[in-house]
Amino acid sequence: MVEQKLKRDPTYEQEFEKAIELINTNQDFVITTHINPDGDGLGSESALLLALTSMGKKVTVVNVNPTPVLYHFLPEREQFQVADKHTEKHDVAIFLECPDEARSGSVLNLPDGVKHVINIDHHVFNSRYGTVNLIDPTAAAAGEQIWDLLCALDCQRNKRMAIGLYTAIATDTGHFKYAGVTPRTHQIIAELIGLGVQPSYMNEQLYERVPGEGLQLLAIGLCQVKYNASKNVGWFAITQDMLKQAKARANQTENFVNYVRAVDGVEVAIFFLETTENKIKVSFRSRGAVDVSTIAHQFGGGGHQRAAGALLPGPLETAQARVLAEVGTRVNGCV
Repeated sequence: MVEQKLKRDPTYEQEFEKAIELINTNQDFVITTHINPDGDGLGSESALLLALTSMGKKVTVVNVNPTPVLYHFLPEREQFQVADKHTEKHDVAIFLECPDEARSGSVLNLPDGVKHVINIDHHVFNSRYGTVNLIDPTAAAAGEQIWDLLCALDCQRNKRMAIGLYTAIATDTGHFKYAGVTPRTHQIIAELIGLGVQPSYMNEQLYERVPGEGLQLLAIGLCQVKYNASKNVGWFAITQDMLKQAKARANQTENFVNYVRAVDGVEVAIFFLETTENKIKVSFRSRGAVDVSTIAHQFGGGGHQRAAGALLPGPLETAQARVLAEVGTRVNGCV
């Protein structure tokens, strides 16, 4: 498969100007990101919260799931609210990395709860549900889009904002390893370092603080890795029983899937996580021959060509059978 040529939405510049106008002319904002938030969404929330607050705006950050321990170092993280449903009214809602409103867990009361919606996303599939839609699949991370916003707004960018955006971009690019990384990505990172971010500090926070119980959980999971007959698809699952055995938490499983993708010969790696609600969180990784974003989209999720995810109903065995059948079809047609 040839890597798809990603293009920025042709109306992006006009939509960008509308977003700046909405931010400048409104006072009360609410920010959210997708279910099971990642470093891109959370880091972007942190930076936006700081920037808008510095402009004298009232800002609320609310997510349907709590912030994983890994990201507790983010500035202003303690202000992030967790709610199944946020019922307060606001002038503007900013959605980060949500291809549709439901991807946020429907945490906000749309359309009654807000006057305007700014939809910021760098994924290919997006339903354009916003009053303003900033859709740019050429951006390596939503953090790149937020950097552009901060540069255009009347706010003084600083080190604390830069920490959030460095987190956003570093995590969503696999620490600058993925195909979506561009010269612009490194140019932005250089600007963030210029604001005072120390790469050594960020590396320690993001990659060198593995909790003991998380390592134990990984060891349990890796003993269960399975492969298809051709050894080009690998997968494993973490169940609720495994979490209890390791005394670990579900949000300590970020990046588990990458251990399988690292196996020589594996084209598609899959990680299944059983939740307490009998849902199955599925993470996909590809070396590039298979576009896993289209697979995730098939199951109501989304992502990128090489990294995507979805949430399926349980039980685990049923979800695995559905996913493996679809992946098998795609791999056999591409590899």
